[in-house]
Amino acid sequence: MSLFEHLKLIEDPRSHINLDHDLVDIIFLVLAAIASGCDGWQAIEEFGKENLSWLRKHRDFDKGIPTRHSIARIIKVIDTEILVLTLFRWANSLRETSSKPLIAIDGKTLRGAVNQNGAKNALHLVSAFDTEQGIVLYQQDTQTKGNEIATVQALLHMLDIKDAVVTFDALHCQRETLQQIIKAKGDYVVQVKGNQPLLRQAIEVQFQPHWDNNGVDMLSIEEDDKGHGRKERRTTFQVPATLPQALAKKWPSAKSLIAVERQRKHKGVTTINTDYYLSSLPLDIELAAKAVRQHWHIENQQHWVLDVTFREDCSRIGDRENAKKMALFRRIVLNLLGQHPLKASKPTKIRKAAWNGDFRSEIFFG
Repeated sequence: MSLFEHLKLIEDPRSHINLDHDLVDIIFLVLAAIASGCDGWQAIEEFGKENLSWLRKHRDFDKGIPTRHSIARIIKVIDTEILVLTLFRWANSLRETSSKPLIAIDGKTLRGAVNQNGAKNALHLVSAFDTEQGIVLYQQDTQTKGNEIATVQALLHMLDIKDAVVTFDALHCQRETLQQIIKAKGDYVVQVKGNQPLLRQAIEVQFQPHWDNNGVDMLSIEEDDKGHGRKERRTTFQVPATLPQALAKKWPSAKSLIAVERQRKHKGVTTINTDYYLSSLPLDIELAAKAVRQHWHIENQQHWVLDVTFREDCSRIGDRENAKKMALFRRIVLNLLGQHPLKASKPTKIRKAAWNGDFRSEIFFG
């Protein structure tokens, strides 16, 4: 199904007297404007007026472009959950599936919402991100960062994670969450920190004899990385999980333990730190290292692009429901930009979409 066929499935909640502008037209207008670098209702209205002939190549726009206030009102009345389901269903239909996808799940607070409405009303979003394809698979909002655990558990029900490796930060080292992944026939790699003190201590104890032996008796892999004036050598180790009986009973799906030692050199100063992970993966050092490394792609490929390219942290859309929807539209556009074959950065693609209607059409329709 095409984008427009998916959008037509969204019920228009407006009364018959307020239907001057077609709902699908307006959603397409907003997506196209965001793909061209627009970041607010006024910019979207201006984009529409300047590009009306291009828009009419794809949709009717019989009544032209509505005012920015009308655009905001039309978007606001759309059911957020249905819009999320519809757009991500379409986005996932474009995704090429791999035999063992790596899915990173992480949260992000929209700081602009904090500044405008106060911290209690901050919009916190949790995203599932295919780290290899650079595609956002789903988005779920939560009232506060403190509700993220329950939100992630709800989000997992919306994803097909069979045969996937799902990665998390330490907040989600929760038995219920990990059991949910195993029940869905997926695997996990989750960081372990002080929120699970007994588990963290047991993992450190299991690794200690190997450290005493300089790590030579463990599976390991070294990787070097450079950037932003620093050098990093990352060494990943993996051992079978042999937890104490009480902990093994609490974490029955754990098959391996992973340690990642990072040695960073920046401005002549060298620092070393070690992170620990629990995993349902059997011994496979290359996959373990890849899963840990690519978890941070959600920060580098999604969060950074959203902040730098779309200026998401500067967004001042005060209405909470519309802020959710604009965040959704940005992530859908992020997917489309990533899937376009042009070998260029996403900011470059956005600039090109702004001044080239043919390229903009390629982003949406191939």
